[in-house]
Amino acid sequence: MTGLGSLLVPRSIALVGATEASSWAQAVIANLTGLGYEGAIHLVHPRHLEQFGRPCHPTLNDIPGEVDCAYVMTGTGAAREVIEDCGRKGVPNVVMLSAGFKEVGEKGLELEQAMVERCLALGITLLGPNCLGFINYKDRIAAYGLLLAAPVPAGAIALISQSGVMLLHFHRLAAARGIGLAASVSIGNEAMLKASDLVQDFVRREDVRVVGALLEGFRDPAGFLAAAEAAFEAEKPLVVLKVGRSEASRRAVIAHTGSLAGADAVVDAVLRQKGAIRVASPEELIETCALLATSGWPRGGRTAVVTTSGGACGLVSDLASGTRVEIPDFAPETKRRLADLLPSFGTPQNPLDTTGVIVNQPALLAACVDVVMADGRFDALLINSDPPRDAGASPGRVEERLAPLAEVVRRAPIFTALSATVSGELTTFGREALARHGLHFANGLELGIRALDNAVFYGRKRSRSIPLATTRARRIQPPDQSWTGVIAELEAKRLLAAHHIGVPDERLVHSAANAVGAAAAIGYPVVLKVQSRDIAHKTELGGVRLGLRTAAEVRRAYAEVKEAARGVRFEGVLVSRQVEPVAELIAGISSDPQFGNIVLVGMGGIFTESLRDVSLRMPPIDEQTAVEMLEELRGASVLDGVRGRPAADRAALVKVLVALGDIALDLGERLVELDINPLFALPVGALAGDALLVMR
Repeated sequence: MTGLGSLLVPRSIALVGATEASSWAQAVIANLTGLGYEGAIHLVHPRHLEQFGRPCHPTLNDIPGEVDCAYVMTGTGAAREVIEDCGRKGVPNVVMLSAGFKEVGEKGLELEQAMVERCLALGITLLGPNCLGFINYKDRIAAYGLLLAAPVPAGAIALISQSGVMLLHFHRLAAARGIGLAASVSIGNEAMLKASDLVQDFVRREDVRVVGALLEGFRDPAGFLAAAEAAFEAEKPLVVLKVGRSEASRRAVIAHTGSLAGADAVVDAVLRQKGAIRVASPEELIETCALLATSGWPRGGRTAVVTTSGGACGLVSDLASGTRVEIPDFAPETKRRLADLLPSFGTPQNPLDTTGVIVNQPALLAACVDVVMADGRFDALLINSDPPRDAGASPGRVEERLAPLAEVVRRAPIFTALSATVSGELTTFGREALARHGLHFANGLELGIRALDNAVFYGRKRSRSIPLATTRARRIQPPDQSWTGVIAELEAKRLLAAHHIGVPDERLVHSAANAVGAAAAIGYPVVLKVQSRDIAHKTELGGVRLGLRTAAEVRRAYAEVKEAARGVRFEGVLVSRQVEPVAELIAGISSDPQFGNIVLVGMGGIFTESLRDVSLRMPPIDEQTAVEMLEELRGASVLDGVRGRPAADRAALVKVLVALGDIALDLGERLVELDINPLFALPVGALAGDALLVMR
């Protein structure tokens, strides 16, 4: 792991390749001087004596005194020599704006790798290349290549972005809402400093409470997961905007688990498993970070809502539907106390409308909040009001409304969030008024509910342990090297049985007569399935017959399923007991190119891939994680019994998922995919109805 060191706090900066004709140079100089950088700014250019009214030095070595950071904006060809100059001068940090490296192809990658090797040899920390730089809000240092117009107060949020331009938008969003930032860093190609390094460093900083990241991909998946674990351990929420949700997995898949565990679904599951919050937009990223930095997080989702608008009550309820934000009604005693405060036409219920009298009774909002918080049955309080835009006809009214509200929020015994009704930029008056009272309003109810939903996720996750991958002895001897490609169902089931995953009573036969004998021994009704490692999906080729109840049906079915193997290797027919489950699930393991083996469970049946009702986790899987996976399924209520059907044995399903986690670790990189479809959920126990195993 590489550390930031003094990168973000240079006492002197050299702008290498800076000319008045460069918009990058114009922006960097304007940002440094405009934000109030107190260190020395040196210009380096071999063909100019002066630029921007400042002297230019031919090389870094010609600069008198020490240089802590070189901001390089030369062409690709000159960048390597600049690194050598930095080594000779003893410059410890380089921000490489220059592009034309890994992002342009194999030749650029070779140049980049060679540059990193030299930086490592010279003891230089490299940010980039192909990055726009950084902004240190606390120390007022903006070595950033796009012009920053609006001021942003220093705060406790650190931001990382693979896209340099997005830092400008984050800056603008924060400025518009008066949200304080600690630092933001453009990481570009991540040739040396990775996103994981930045997260680790920010987590260690005492002035940072929340870390946000915009990522296009994971350059160092294992390192990023370790950084996410460190952030969770330090109780510093990591909020991630991972773009590319619609990207389809490019690898060929054979088993259903492979197609269900698409690239984005895996990212979503892995981030959630590590306690990182995933958001869908830049606005949601900034608002979620702001809420967590100013208010922390609740223990759960039971939320009391107090608004200043009847229309907002319905809007909040609609927006909260389908989220983790629950809005149960108030206790009878709370309703009685609220009725004493409200006018006769007010309705004491959750969400609570304080009615229009709030205009003439600004203290009513705080009084209602006091009563609601005394209820004692809520995890969170959401106050919907609107920040002031101007002083109005009676400037004192602004203070009359904000001062008691700020006092209520400060002494609130539960997590409290504030939200404006609709989105919009704060006025200068509004920002100053809120800053004076230490208040933050989310930018509209939609973003407010999303941010609250994310905070509830984090709070709940904190109350549960996160199983970490640990070194352990193998549970079984892994298959020998002859196991490659598609493994026959019977062999795959032997692997499952070795991990105590049950299978139906079944026999492998090679003649119709033996099939009849096996059916009689097992007991009708039975299922017949063709066996061939060349057939991955038997049903699609007519290789399965269900519900066979007589010897004649078994003979006819044997001939039919054998016909399905015409032209491929025929390895017999499997006769199995017909199972009548409470529900059919799919479970298995898929190998992700970034994060390794992933365990999956979902609602099964013929619509498995259409419904895509699945839950995924990285191994190991403990019992608590397995329970969470089942609870996440939209169709989980089927397992509890519907329309007079018995409930499924959830404990047995939990054991299957734990065992799949063990198999994933046992087989390691040799495993491509393992598919149990269907996994029969029974009133007592669970059975693997079919199994498909693919090995490298």
